Amino acid sequence: MNPFLSDQATEQASPQEEILREKELTGILQQQQQCLEQVIQLLKIENTAILERDIKSIDSLLDKKLMFLSKLEQLDKQRQHFFEQQTGMIYNHPDFSHFIKQHPSQSIQNSWQAVKVKLPECKKQNELNGRMINIRKENSEQILQILLGHPLNNTQTYSHSGQTSLQKRSALYTEV
Repeated sequence: MNPFLSDQATEQASPQEEILREKELTGILQQQQQCLEQVIQLLKIENTAILERDIKSIDSLLDKKLMFLSKLEQLDKQRQHFFEQQTGMIYNHPDFSHFIKQHPSQSIQNSWQAVKVKLPECKKQNELNGRMINIRKENSEQILQILLGHPLNNTQTYSHSGQTSLQKRSALYTEV
C-alpha cells in the first residue's frame, strides 16, 4: 500500500479500480518514455542535418519536435493530475519520485526510471545542437563580413612611417 495515496483513494478502491489506476499511470509514463525516445531520435537526425547544413530537413524536424514536445507537455500535466488526484497533494517532483518508489508495481517504477534517464539525454542532445547552430551562425556571419569588406577585427598596424591604421583583413574582396 502506498503511503502517499489519499484516504479517499484507498478506502473506495476496489481491486479493479487499482488495476485501472495502475494501467493509467503506466500508460502515461510509457507514452512519455516513447515521446522522449522520438525527440532524442529527431535531435540526432537534426544534428546530422546541422552538420550538412540541410536547412529543409532542419525546418521539417522542427515541426516534428514541436509536436512531440507538445505531447510531452500534455502527458506531464496528466501525470501531475494523476498524482494530485491519488494523493490529495499538490504536485512536486520529489514527492512524485517518492510516490513512485513506494508504488508496488515494478512496471511503473521501471517506466519512471526510463523517463528520468531519457530527460537528461534529451537535454544534452538539444544543447549540443544549439551550440552547433550558434557556431554555424557565427561562421556564416564572419564569412558575410569578409565578403562585404568589413573588418573582422580592429587590429592596429603600423605603417613604414610609424603611423597606426586599422587593418582590414578583407580588403582584397572589396577591391575585386
